Amino acid sequence: PKLAIAYPSGVIPDMRGWTIKGKPASGRAVLSQEQDGIKSHTHSASASSTDLGTKTTSSFDYGTKSTNNTGAHTHSLSGSTGSAGVHTHGNGIRWPGGGGSALAFYDGGGFTYVQNSQYQVSPETSSYRSYYQRIQTQSAGAHTHSLSGTAASSGAHAHTVGIGAHTHSVAIGSHGHTITVNAAGNAENTVKNIAFNYIVRLA
Repeated sequence: PKLAIAYPSGVIPDMRGWTIKGKPASGRAVLSQEQDGIKSHTHSASASSTDLGTKTTSSFDYGTKSTNNTGAHTHSLSGSTGSAGVHTHGNGIRWPGGGGSALAFYDGGGFTYVQNSQYQVSPETSSYRSYYQRIQTQSAGAHTHSLSGTAASSGAHAHTVGIGAHTHSVAIGSHGHTITVNAAGNAENTVKNIAFNYIVRLA
């Protein structure tokens, strides 16, 4: 009968591997089991600082690039040329330089003397050449030209841009990281135990 009072379930617990724990004041049931565990707690943690230095990217040659071909253009032209071309012509007639009424005509082979009053014709002599002056036509022929139009298209060109092989550096440097460790465990440190009533002496 006394065991039945102490163990109402009628089963005496197997205490192998278990310890006895006084029933806490929290109201835990007598003969209830509690597993082993550690009290929940936290940890501080830090990662060591590591200098990763300066890294270099891989080299790549972009070669030489060309710009598009452009720049072709034309110019409009307008204006006029300067005045030029004035001139005279010899007409084959000579007039006496010292006065007189005689003329001399050039027939392609030499001068022929003609005396107006008598219409006398004589062949050329050396004295005629020095005596007679050449008669010129009136001065004329001065003129200008106007011009307008478009110059031929030109100016198209391109440029080359040398990019070439190159690399870039990436500075990483020394740095650290913050690490958070999550809390784990029970409300208190425990071992496997079974709760029993302790006899408490009341003062």
